[in-house]
Amino acid sequence: MNAIFINPQLSVQKNDKFTTGIVYMPIALAYVVSFFKKKNIDVEVRDLFGQNPTHSQIIDDKIILGDDIRTLKFTNLDKIKCFFVYANQVANHNSIKKIVLHLKNNYKNIPVIILENSQAVTAYSLDVVKEKFFDFGSDYLVIGDLEYTSYELFSNLNNKNKLKSLKGLISKEIFNNKINFVNDLDDLPIPAWENFPVENYWSLGYSHGPLSNKRYLPILTSRGCPYPCKFCVVPKTNERKWRARSAINIVNEIKYLKNNFQINEFHFEDLNPTVNEKRTNEICDTFINQKINIIWKIVSGTKVESIKSLDTINKMYDAGCRYISISPESGSKELMKQIDKPFDYNHALKVVKRMNKVKIFGQACFILGFPGETRGDIKKTRKMVYDLSRKGIDEIAVFIITPIPGSRIFNQFSKLNNLSNLTFTPTWRDDYKSLNKERLLLYLIFLSTKLVFHPIKILKQIINFFRKNFQTKMEMVPYKFLKISKFQYASKKTH
Repeated sequence: MNAIFINPQLSVQKNDKFTTGIVYMPIALAYVVSFFKKKNIDVEVRDLFGQNPTHSQIIDDKIILGDDIRTLKFTNLDKIKCFFVYANQVANHNSIKKIVLHLKNNYKNIPVIILENSQAVTAYSLDVVKEKFFDFGSDYLVIGDLEYTSYELFSNLNNKNKLKSLKGLISKEIFNNKINFVNDLDDLPIPAWENFPVENYWSLGYSHGPLSNKRYLPILTSRGCPYPCKFCVVPKTNERKWRARSAINIVNEIKYLKNNFQINEFHFEDLNPTVNEKRTNEICDTFINQKINIIWKIVSGTKVESIKSLDTINKMYDAGCRYISISPESGSKELMKQIDKPFDYNHALKVVKRMNKVKIFGQACFILGFPGETRGDIKKTRKMVYDLSRKGIDEIAVFIITPIPGSRIFNQFSKLNNLSNLTFTPTWRDDYKSLNKERLLLYLIFLSTKLVFHPIKILKQIINFFRKNFQTKMEMVPYKFLKISKFQYASKKTH
């Protein structure tokens, strides 16, 4: 019997093509596909976005990129045991809903299983919004680490009694919201990228992380995060557990991908890859000793305090690291206590200064609009942006808080009827206009400070943009904006 895996389309806000519509290659899904193949199960992947990433449809205030859902047509139905639909990002919820409705309307006797993306801050807890999924026909939800629970569910779909005790499984009759963790990540097979249209992702010329080569692939060197930040979904979807792969296991994957896909650029999509500094150094030493000769970038952020020694920064550069994203969030220590996220400002400034010295590009991420934030808190964030910019941070990203299902602030907001509107440009917020003005001011502070203290950097970034050799997201995002605008224009002409 076959397992069908479906990745949804990508949703972009028409009024914000800069910070929405970020391309994430579906690495969690690729892990599950690989796990099933290892168990000798026939698999088929339908990546609606990846199959046709330049095709666009305009639906209300969204640009939907990828193949039309009506292209999901299947034959030999007696060989299909179930459909797995990947709930990759909360912003794509409407696309996920339409996929399920389409499958249930056309293949009503085949179970539809929703897979949670527990390794992204832009995803959502299926447990928290389970009733919405059941209302439009989903049969099962798999939460947390997907491999073991998905396989056991697939193997025992006709054995309801066995499913009752399966961790990480939720249905109308079953509620086991304790995660079935993969404790030894080294046991997992390499993600099955051969089943995905990776060439189409590469043809876009942009990605989540800054893309400085034509080809790249994401890597997860660890899973989870130990920190309890109130605005983040990850404490819910990972139970604050951090698990890591060994350095040699990571190197073996990189060697395989390098040889089989001709990849020299790898984007670390971990939620927090440097939690253990000893392990970070082991990874670097292994890369150096085995002469791996790659570029790798920490593109989803990491806890800067976990890089305790500045010498680690030097070693990371020697091992091929060329980009690190950190998340100060706010310049206000008082607000950071409310957020429940400790942050060492002085250490961050030292790390950024060292990164600047050794030529590792850096990003600092900030948030605005956390419940209870005051004008005084925002003024302190302005100061923090100025200080980091003066020390040489290459770019900043400013996100307006949106209540992700599963975060501790989720129930503090109203007007949450449409989950696909839960982006970091939440125009539905009553205070959006004032927060967006503050966001623009923070970018202005960053750019003006950089122009004064690091003018050569700005010139180099302009050159990088025209060469399509993106060392920072700041250089790549305008290119992404132009490409999506082109897709949107083509859609208007064909309709």
